[in-house]
Amino acid sequence: MIYENNALLEIQINFWRQDIKSTIEQALERTPDDRLDWAPLDGMITLGNIFLHISETSDWWFDEVMNGKKSVELVPQSASATPPKPVIKKHMDDHWARLERLFSRDPDVLDKNYQYTGRTKTVTVSGFWIYNHLLEHDVHHRSQINQYLRILGVEPPEI
Repeated sequence: MIYENNALLEIQINFWRQDIKSTIEQALERTPDDRLDWAPLDGMITLGNIFLHISETSDWWFDEVMNGKKSVELVPQSASATPPKPVIKKHMDDHWARLERLFSRDPDVLDKNYQYTGRTKTVTVSGFWIYNHLLEHDVHHRSQINQYLRILGVEPPEI
């Protein structure tokens, strides 16, 4: 397991599993079906697409950068209708499964370096950086989702 001999990582992973995952899942359940394509302002990511963005990000970092598998873009650059909740839920389930695959890895995965080519250069990051980025990313977007829900008058999950 990735957290072998590392109590802090074990605590973080349990927090991810118990608190972050459950509150994001509850937020999706509470999201009104007719508000999946809603955003506070034109040009902002829609509520439904935030959930998809969470999933596509772990797909890109874990499957593509760390494992060399082609990832799937779920939130196209152009405006398009958000799929219904069952489709979003399936992508979120894929996200949680990817994280579990990461958590089940040997701890040395955190020490390895991974490269990707950005717009202007090749970037090298450690597995530990990717792990932290994915945790931060989920927490950040959970807060964004909750803010969107509050604006809509929907009580977000307690965090």
